[in-house]
Amino acid sequence: CGGETEENKEAIPQDDQPVIHDATPVGFGDQGSSTYTVPSPNELFSIIKESKLPYREDLISTEPSIYTSSKDQALNFGRITADIAYTASYEKFNESMSNFENLRKIGDDLGISYVFDEIMVNRVKNNMNNADSLEVISTNSYQRIISMLEENEKGSTLAIIATGGYVESIYILTNLIGEYTANSPVIQRLADEKIVMENVMDYLKMYEDEDRVQEVMKELEPVSTLFLGLSEEKVSEDRKGEGNKMIFGGNRVIMNEADFNALKEAATNY
Repeated sequence: CGGETEENKEAIPQDDQPVIHDATPVGFGDQGSSTYTVPSPNELFSIIKESKLPYREDLISTEPSIYTSSKDQALNFGRITADIAYTASYEKFNESMSNFENLRKIGDDLGISYVFDEIMVNRVKNNMNNADSLEVISTNSYQRIISMLEENEKGSTLAIIATGGYVESIYILTNLIGEYTANSPVIQRLADEKIVMENVMDYLKMYEDEDRVQEVMKELEPVSTLFLGLSEEKVSEDRKGEGNKMIFGGNRVIMNEADFNALKEAATNY
């Protein structure tokens, strides 16, 4: 995820429901995203907008690359999707357009060119200089991509795409943050991504009989082990509300400086 032009991962944009603060589980259902939502880079990059972290052009590449295996094609489809969300959130439209073309090329190589129909492509191109419109279009388009991949029984490809996009998002965010600061709201929101990591792993496990998925899970271990190992503390107790309905309390994920630095290194090296 260090932005090299050879073998990198991507990001899969999908649902527009926030996944950072929400106590509602976010992830994948028994049949892909039919029950839950696939994590979207737009969700994570909303943190960047709110935190007003400065843009860094050195974090990504817009150079086209060739990936020979379906695993690398899917990972990089996800990575580039995250890169597009990143550059679009900073209104870097030339970079976004370059990577959109790279995304279409990888889609062709991956055998999913059907997800880029003429209407979708024209909407993206015609709104490439409008950040708000582009965000809405990209979110809706990637929701459609997810549905089409599931309809065509490409669930394992979607799982790998989601992995590439998720890790690329973490890579960009940790490097934008730079140094750890205690009690930082943005680092807390990063820590809350633990639940998304759990869901990504659950989705990959649905297809772990495939060699390429096993490879992805193995390569993901430095990131997944760290995230899944983060401790939690209760911040509100379970209680009964109106009508004697049970309201469940919430937990706060704890990320210390060592955890942050280790995650930053693991995501950068992925």
